[in-house]
Amino acid sequence: MLYDDRNFVNMTKKEKILMRREMGMIFQGAALFDSLTVLENVRFPLDMFSDMTSQERQRRAQECLDRVNLGGAENKFPGEISGGMQKRVAIARAIVMNPKYLFCDEPNSGLDPKTSLVIDELLSSITRDFNITTIINTHDMNSVMGIGENIVFISDGRKEWQGNKDKVIASRNKKLNDLVFASELFKKVKQAELEG
Repeated sequence: MLYDDRNFVNMTKKEKILMRREMGMIFQGAALFDSLTVLENVRFPLDMFSDMTSQERQRRAQECLDRVNLGGAENKFPGEISGGMQKRVAIARAIVMNPKYLFCDEPNSGLDPKTSLVIDELLSSITRDFNITTIINTHDMNSVMGIGENIVFISDGRKEWQGNKDKVIASRNKKLNDLVFASELFKKVKQAELEG
């Protein structure tokens, strides 16, 4: 298994730890530790993988909470905050190590449309601000069309199509069209594209 042309299987434990520092992960469920406060959840990767002092870890975790607009929630537990806030805690935890890559598995799963937009905007701005390569696995076409830059459509475990959001509208791929244009709104957009 290769990661940035490095063979993960042949890596030493120290090399794997160094590689782990390059990755942030946002799980479909926020995957927070119920017994840890919001701040402790964000600080967790630093406690595991960084050489920072305790004070530096605390400061960095707080900076990331502030970045996702959760200043003031530091001492709450995951069960005391909303699902959208939990996702933002998960984002703060994922970026706390300044990763090179951010992997997101269905980041809007279980969220209302308004909160989904907030999460999309947050992921988009963090990707730009921190110069991170963000890979999002999603079925949410609003997210794909809203923030997708390089889109890969996978069906039955195979890459069916690749392009940007402008090319999605003009695509002739039947499987992609069946997914994207299932809603009436997108069907009208597609029809206008074909007629124009």
